[in-house]
Amino acid sequence: MNRRGFLTIAGGAAFFPYMSFAATDIDVVLKTVANADFIAIGEQHDNPRHHHLQAELVVALSPAGLAFEMIPQAREEAVNRLRADGISRTALGEALEWADSGWPDWDLYAPILEAAPEAYIAGGGLRRSDLGAVYQKGAAGLGDALTERYALSDPLPDRLHSAMLDEQYDAHCGLVDREKLGAMVEVQRAWDASYADAWRRAGVRGGGQSVLICGNAHARLERGAPAYLLQAVPDAKIAAIGLLEEGSDPADKPYTVTLSAKAPERDDPCDEMRRALKKKS
Repeated sequence: MNRRGFLTIAGGAAFFPYMSFAATDIDVVLKTVANADFIAIGEQHDNPRHHHLQAELVVALSPAGLAFEMIPQAREEAVNRLRADGISRTALGEALEWADSGWPDWDLYAPILEAAPEAYIAGGGLRRSDLGAVYQKGAAGLGDALTERYALSDPLPDRLHSAMLDEQYDAHCGLVDREKLGAMVEVQRAWDASYADAWRRAGVRGGGQSVLICGNAHARLERGAPAYLLQAVPDAKIAAIGLLEEGSDPADKPYTVTLSAKAPERDDPCDEMRRALKKKS
């Protein structure tokens, strides 16, 4: 297989388009990514405005395939069958057991699916058993097929591994020793590969342009799902739309283009993590 490898991918030249900038107009965003084969649309999970933007983007793009971080792969066949049967929004949410999934309200995500009524829906969510294998074996615990397709047995370049450790350290609010977070880096790799595979599958089964709905961290071009997708589809044109919050423009520009929305009122997530760790101690 013609692999580019993460050292090449991280350089940025492998992706489409080649410029990274912030946009204030959704029409500019659409024009920028329109010719991409695969488009990732990120989100801050608890920001309703991001979900409204995602639905608006998907309506305009009308993709043939639509993949979701939030939908388990095990439910993929059922989701497409139920959509073809004309299931209601409420019933589909119940079929996905969304209320028990841990994701924000179903009514935030349902309009995104409804924005592409003819698209093939793919799910990238992993089973607990898959995650257990990843904790034991690293990202290669996903099995031989995905390991080969996404080079999961290859070590990450030191620079990239260090950056991902930093990301996990920040995500854990600096409350966990950085050097103990290597397993979480492998979990992140496994998630990104699984989402990339769902994204690829949505395009193949749908027969055209494919969109991935995922968290902003997974939409990053240089180390998220786009980097893994490029391992499997080296000639693909891949773009990423980061949906940010006002005042949070990352200096490293990891997306093709970004849009910003006002942040909702929220508690400090680190306070909750401190309480959880205190209970364990």
